[in-house]
Amino acid sequence: MPLPSAMQEALAAARRGLLAGEPPIGACVVSDGQVIATAHTAVIAGPDATAHAEILALRAACQQARTPWLMGCELYVTVEPCAMCLAASHYAGIDRVWFGVGLEAMQAVTGQELQGAVPEGMSLTGGVLADDCAALLREWSATKAATSRRPR
Repeated sequence: MPLPSAMQEALAAARRGLLAGEPPIGACVVSDGQVIATAHTAVIAGPDATAHAEILALRAACQQARTPWLMGCELYVTVEPCAMCLAASHYAGIDRVWFGVGLEAMQAVTGQELQGAVPEGMSLTGGVLADDCAALLREWSATKAATSRRPR
């Protein structure tokens, strides 16, 4: 069941963003029923195209928790997260995302929201030096496995 107080915190952050001249999107991260971080979008003030409310709230929560992992936490956001924010939430280990309005509400206002995996007009090409890139991943994986072993 969602925490109405958490969404109220996200709305308050969105209002602060609006007053600062930013898109009015707010987010908060909740752990064990307690808000541990809130943020509003700050793309204009940055200037930083990645300064979405969700990303900033996740960063603050990770700093607060002193870990990049937010397992057991939930994210509340006033607008449905974009693909970037969902991916960041996934990698942080967020268990559940609650949002107010869908991306179609943002699309109606901005006309720019992503509607598919690859934005219209953008070219996406894979396979460039794929063998070298894969070898680097294998090297990292081997190093990671070797350093994560416990001494006996």
